[in-house]
Amino acid sequence: MSAIETGYVKVETQTPDVAVHVGPREGSVVLAIAEPGAESPRSVTLSPAQAGMVLHALGLAVARIGEEARLRAEERAGLAERLLEQEVRLRGS
Repeated sequence: MSAIETGYVKVETQTPDVAVHVGPREGSVVLAIAEPGAESPRSVTLSPAQAGMVLHALGLAVARIGEEARLRAEERAGLAERLLEQEVRLRGS
């Protein structure tokens, strides 16, 4: 069965051989970690409101990672600029 037929979406993860499956079930949202039929799958059933909160929390986490990366890049650029200015001053002395 395809994702369209089951309503589930499989998301590959960075962890080898582990995927996250998300889909509807009787008015709720199921989030499962493991392949269907696995020996010890981990899953949780969420109300649509709870799933919305999880989605929002994921968005915030992604935004925070992006902001931290931007700040690190700005710090590196500032450091490189200061080193360049220092080198220019030393050469001018």
